[in-house]
Amino acid sequence: MRVEMHVAEEAGQQGLRFPPTEDYVELRGNPQGVLRIPVAVENLPLRNFLDSVNAPESLFASFGASASEVPAETSAANPGVFRSRVTLVYSELALNLQRDLYEQLAVQLAGLLLRESGDALSCDLEVARCAFSLGEGQCLRVTLTARAPNAEQARLRWGLGLARVQQALLYCSRQMRQKMGGPDDSPATI
Repeated sequence: MRVEMHVAEEAGQQGLRFPPTEDYVELRGNPQGVLRIPVAVENLPLRNFLDSVNAPESLFASFGASASEVPAETSAANPGVFRSRVTLVYSELALNLQRDLYEQLAVQLAGLLLRESGDALSCDLEVARCAFSLGEGQCLRVTLTARAPNAEQARLRWGLGLARVQQALLYCSRQMRQKMGGPDDSPATI
């Protein structure tokens, strides 16, 4: 898997807001909430991903999920492209104000994803500015793109790649919890 990592500079880039003001569905402690997100209902791998990263044992919460087929590219080699984007924050709001935690997460996640072979999948990890009720902080935008000879194969590769991103995120969550001194099976509240 090809992985690119970006860190937004402090000034000059438009930040996000958590929770967003429109169309936000709280998924932590609300497993049925995912059924109110049309793109998750249409894409089982995304629904599973959202269920998992918002579960009590995860340190994360998500917002702004999207997934869609990308119009055919000019390259005849891979006309099928499917892409998703999910924005992640820490479920404990105070952690979102610590930029170094996001940078460490992006580096660790990139390291785990780079172990996947092939160029059919690419993952873009962006540490972006995000406004919270406690002040200005960060979030992690994860964009996964799958390429294949046709749209159906691209969607299949995307689903398999998203499961790999999910596994890597949960691994990172367990590692972070251990570093913070919490037991592996404790709730995400730190």
